[in-house]
Amino acid sequence: GGIGKTTFAQHLYNDKRTEAYFSIRVWVCVSTGFDVLTLTQEILKCIPATENEERIMANDTTNLNQLQMSIAQKLKSKRFLIVLDDIWKCCSEGKWENLLAPFTKGEAKGAMALVTTRFPKVAEMVMKATNPVNLQGLEPNDFFTFFEACVFGEDKREHYEDDLTNIGRQIAKNLKCSPLAAKTVGRLLKNNLSQEHWVEVLEKKEWQNQSNDDDIMPALKISYEYLPFHLKKCFSYCAL
Repeated sequence: GGIGKTTFAQHLYNDKRTEAYFSIRVWVCVSTGFDVLTLTQEILKCIPATENEERIMANDTTNLNQLQMSIAQKLKSKRFLIVLDDIWKCCSEGKWENLLAPFTKGEAKGAMALVTTRFPKVAEMVMKATNPVNLQGLEPNDFFTFFEACVFGEDKREHYEDDLTNIGRQIAKNLKCSPLAAKTVGRLLKNNLSQEHWVEVLEKKEWQNQSNDDDIMPALKISYEYLPFHLKKCFSYCAL
């Protein structure tokens, strides 16, 4: 995670050309809970009601067939974009096809579904019409430039090259070219630009616990450890 899939999808979703091309755009965050009924309700909530429409509120019924009929009617003559962001799992092709059922009945050409996931098996299952796009990370030099920007912004110190460059490059190697890790650790380093602080971050034992080539959890855990106590409590509360 953290390579920029959601950010890239948001960029496409909010592009003026996308707005002009699709008359209806829907964005739903899926995450770990792939439940056809719940997702159908969320999608229906995101579709604007038309005038003189017999409105079926998503919360008014748990009848999947009725909800899907309402979606199909709303989208019947519309060119639409449906974004399903961050799918962690989809138990079966049958459930996936069931979720997509109301979107296959439209009359307008050019409708599209965009899916983001970190799991290749999910991508292979849901992307039958086209090949999945494997979003790659930045090249190391470009990533380090981005990492520096996360630390300094436009206020890069003149003596930074002498004091901190080597330490910064070693820390950057642990971030696995992840923009999320760069932003998170970059803010941590920005709060204290002393060489002692940067060495302390570099020598954290959490870096030794990276399980694979794209594991950024140690970076996030280190950043969490430096939060003040009241923010740790807030973070824990929001994670419930």
